[in-house]
Amino acid sequence: MAETHSVPISISFINELKDHIEAHRVLYRKGVMAKMDKVVAVLLFGFGVYCVAFVGFRWWTVIWFPLAVAEWFNWLSSSRWRTKIAFRRNPKFREEYHLTFSSENIHFKTASVDSTLQWTNYECVIESPELFLLMYGSGHYTLIPKRCFTSNNEINAFRVLVSQTIAR
Repeated sequence: MAETHSVPISISFINELKDHIEAHRVLYRKGVMAKMDKVVAVLLFGFGVYCVAFVGFRWWTVIWFPLAVAEWFNWLSSSRWRTKIAFRRNPKFREEYHLTFSSENIHFKTASVDSTLQWTNYECVIESPELFLLMYGSGHYTLIPKRCFTSNNEINAFRVLVSQTIAR
């Protein structure tokens, strides 16, 4: 059996909009919608080719090409704006977060919350270059920005702790 990490890891941070936008990007890339958007983009491009081939160059026959590119890169989605609006409207994101991770649980403290979460609350962890997402249900997560750790050693210790405490 692997040795458990016994020293608690404590971090503090204030939420930033860029972290929540990155979290949305990470979840989008892992989800089925990213694949669906690629299929729709190919269909839009194909429809544009069909229109140009049978009707010729008209504004309404070539508009499908830039729409296909925009769909391919997910530029047509309103989710980024929804994330910005939700972030600005939620007062909990203006509070400083203090989290302490131990092999037993997570202590979560802000000006309005003082709670202990069990690791069994989480199903998996998703890591990006900028953050960790501790997932607890479809699209629900606890966001842990890597910028709040003091060193790469602390990030590595967190990785080990998470790998030992969250069921695969």
